[in-house]
Amino acid sequence: MDKEKLTAFLTERFPDIDPGSVELARHPGGHSCETWRLRACGHRWILRRPPRAHVQRGASNMAREFRVMKALAGSEVPVPAMVALCEDPDVIGAPFLIMEEVDGVVIRDGFVEDFQDSPERRAAMGAAVVDTLVALHRTDYRRVGLTEHGRPEGFLQRNLRLMEEQWRDVRQRDVPAIERLSEYLPRHIPDPWPPAIVHGDYKLDNIMWRPDELATVAAVVDWEVSTIADPRVDLGWLRGFWSDPSDTRGVSALAGNVLAGGGFPDRDEIVDRYSEGVGRRVTDLAWFEAFAMWKIAIIMEASYKRYLSGASDDPLFAALDVVVPLLAEAGLSALSDAGLI
Repeated sequence: MDKEKLTAFLTERFPDIDPGSVELARHPGGHSCETWRLRACGHRWILRRPPRAHVQRGASNMAREFRVMKALAGSEVPVPAMVALCEDPDVIGAPFLIMEEVDGVVIRDGFVEDFQDSPERRAAMGAAVVDTLVALHRTDYRRVGLTEHGRPEGFLQRNLRLMEEQWRDVRQRDVPAIERLSEYLPRHIPDPWPPAIVHGDYKLDNIMWRPDELATVAAVVDWEVSTIADPRVDLGWLRGFWSDPSDTRGVSALAGNVLAGGGFPDRDEIVDRYSEGVGRRVTDLAWFEAFAMWKIAIIMEASYKRYLSGASDDPLFAALDVVVPLLAEAGLSALSDAGLI
């Protein structure tokens, strides 16, 4: 990170900033983008930039992330306040955005010390996860200025082609479950729902919680793959990453998943609550869950390729040898459980 150029960028836009007050520290969270804590004259900001290694086309788009969060400011979907966007890669080596730091807690592998666990909190958090997704999908993307944020017509077909190309590019070994899903999914694309704002990576660890309240969402983060598309893309993704205590499939089989401890609503209950919230029965969700698991398996294979090549030393990526097949097999399980294969 070129601190001198970054400081010049900041002082040009914020003349009150003392150059000597600028401090940078790498934030430990996040794997898709580099995240930095930025301090300057009392400001508490977060800087995000794409990873240094090559990523899939359309991912880690800072302008996209900035645009959607700025549009959602003041809506029923809480997001960090946007501060600045820089699309000039000459400043720090890549485009980046700056946003206000949110006072919130991320729950991933377990409850942190200042956010105590309880059955009431787990139930309320599960409800809030779904209700926030409902609020997002009920937000009129045209009214908030996001008409050009995506191309909903043919989105699924384009995404299937893109991810198939990605798989051919990053594939490191045979993964039969990915191949089987690659054959099934394009042949059974569901009829589309009216498009909505889609987060693209909506799951528990992309939600921040207010530490002093039972289950209030402080912010939804990581919007770099957001778009305008069929809202079931998000629900299938959420359901695919959700786990029930008795599960042995998919991400629920991986260690450290706080959802596996029970107390949260189960997969069917989150779908029922979502259906009630949007006022419509959800159809074809098994396809969208399988699509989500197939897609994340391919994305993770790209990360595994980066790890094997030495382009990344992220310790999470070392486990992808096992995780990638598990994710794809979870997609097949979703179809099998629904009686589709």
